[in-house]
Amino acid sequence: MASHLFKIACAALLLISTAPQAKLNEQLVDSELLVDLQTLSSARHQGRKSGAKTPNLSAQYIFNTFAKLGANPEYQHFTFRAGIFSKDAGHNVTASLPCSQARCDKPIVISAHYDHLGTTGQKHYPGANDNASGTAAMLYIARQLAKTSRSRDILFVATDAEERGLHGAKYYAKHLTQTVKFNINLDMLGVNRSNRLFALFSPGFKEYKAQLKALTRDPIKLTLISSGRQLERYTKNPRINWHKASDHYAFYRQGIPYIYFGMGEDKHHHTTKDTPENMDMGKYQASVALINDFILSLTRSPLDSTS
Repeated sequence: MASHLFKIACAALLLISTAPQAKLNEQLVDSELLVDLQTLSSARHQGRKSGAKTPNLSAQYIFNTFAKLGANPEYQHFTFRAGIFSKDAGHNVTASLPCSQARCDKPIVISAHYDHLGTTGQKHYPGANDNASGTAAMLYIARQLAKTSRSRDILFVATDAEERGLHGAKYYAKHLTQTVKFNINLDMLGVNRSNRLFALFSPGFKEYKAQLKALTRDPIKLTLISSGRQLERYTKNPRINWHKASDHYAFYRQGIPYIYFGMGEDKHHHTTKDTPENMDMGKYQASVALINDFILSLTRSPLDSTS
């Protein structure tokens, strides 16, 4: 195990020095972020396919990372229809960091799906951008939040079976026991060709736009989006309904607003070439840093008009 982790760490450092990338701000370089990305994308994790009877290696890795932060991780087991007469098992990983101030605003829930396509024959689908990038970002943000005082509970869920119909997010959102302010969903943060990070707001949700507009992280251009149709125009991909394309839609169906952060779809989506080497590490880290800045701003002091 130690030897494997050493190899992963070396590979992560190699990514920084060799991958095509925008100019790196040294303050953004986080070795743990890149190690998580590299680990979850590695062949050892076998493409993170959903459907196993017990939590797979990726779920265990996420669970153990949250445990090291004291974030009270738990597995959330569920089943979903896999065919006319069959069901498969899914395993979300949930965690939380409690409010540590006298007055606490409503909780927020941060989500990222960790599942991908698995392996087919000799083909390994790494799923680096989709969605090791979002999962590693969530773990990075959890590490930063664990070091700070927090004005609200922060809930985390690494969802399973997103690729097969948002099943993990549907189960989690339906069984939430706390009233949450909104969902922040992270999915596909490493599109190589794009400098643009999109923040898609659920219909009618307008809070926090001023806070987001004030944030910058070169070379990323943050673009606030008010509808799935608008994002279709930006990405020039009318076949994707971005409002329904990822786990944020499962929260919306339960009456929970969302902000979805992503960079659109790239040419390596759902191929064996969706690897860390085909991501731009500079842009990826800048995107994660910007999202982290926003989330930290939500936890430094009470902000909501109602709690």
